[in-house]
Amino acid sequence: MSDLLDFTTTLARAGGQVLRERFWQPREIHAKGWRDFYTDADLAAQTTIVDLIQSHDSHAAILSEEGLNPPPGATSLWVIDPLDGTSNYARQLSLFAVSIAYVEQGQPIVGVVYDPIHDHVFAAEHDRGAWLNADRLRAATTADIAEGVIALDWGREERPRGLALDWLHRTGRECRTIRAIGSAALGLCYLAAGRLDVYFHGALKPWDGAAGQVIVEEAGARLFNFAGAAWNYFEPDCLACAPALADWALNSLR
Repeated sequence: MSDLLDFTTTLARAGGQVLRERFWQPREIHAKGWRDFYTDADLAAQTTIVDLIQSHDSHAAILSEEGLNPPPGATSLWVIDPLDGTSNYARQLSLFAVSIAYVEQGQPIVGVVYDPIHDHVFAAEHDRGAWLNADRLRAATTADIAEGVIALDWGREERPRGLALDWLHRTGRECRTIRAIGSAALGLCYLAAGRLDVYFHGALKPWDGAAGQVIVEEAGARLFNFAGAAWNYFEPDCLACAPALADWALNSLR
C-alpha cells in the first residue's frame, strides 16, 4: 500500500467513525433543495476529513459535497463524499459509506470507500489493484444476463428517474433479480466485488463516483456513459458491468 492510499484510508476511517458514533442518535436534517438534504453527521464527518487533509497539506484543493470547491485550474484534488447514502443513514438503514478519491489531471488515482457499520474498506490505486480489506477484488465472471443481479439508483429530478425506469422496464425481464442500493459509492464497490453484475445510475455527482471509478476499473469491470463511451467520474450517467456483460450493457442503452 502506498503512502497516499494509506493516508486516504485513514481519512475514510476517521470520517466513518464519526458516522458510526452518530448512527443511532437523533438526526438534525437540513434541506438543500427538492428531495435533497444533509444531516449533522454529513457535516461532522466532512469537518473531520477536511481537518486531517489540511493538517497534512494546508493548500490542498478539495471538492466535497457539502459546499467545498477547489480553486479554478486545480489539477490535483481530493474529491470527498462524507456520507454517501444520506437517505439510508437518516432512516437508520445501514447502506451508506464515506467516499474519498485523489484525482490528478482528471483521473482518479486512489479511491477508498468505507462502510463503517461493517468495517469494510474498499480501496484501489491506479495500476495496482483493488481490495476489500485484505482480499483482492475481482469483478464477477457472469456472462449471461439471465444469471445477473442488476442494481440501480436514481436522482432527485424527474428526467433521471424516468431514464432509470425506462431502462429497468427493458432490462428487468431479462435478469435474475434487481436491487436498489441507495448509495452509488457502495453500488460501484459491490459491482467491483462481484456482488452485482450491472449497476445503473443517471444522476451522479463527482463525489458519488470518483473513488468508485478507480475501484471498479482496478477490479476489471467496465464503465460506460449512456452514449456508450468510457465513463469518467464527472459525468452524471453511468452504467457499470461485469466484463463479460459489456455487449449486453451497451445494447441495453440503445
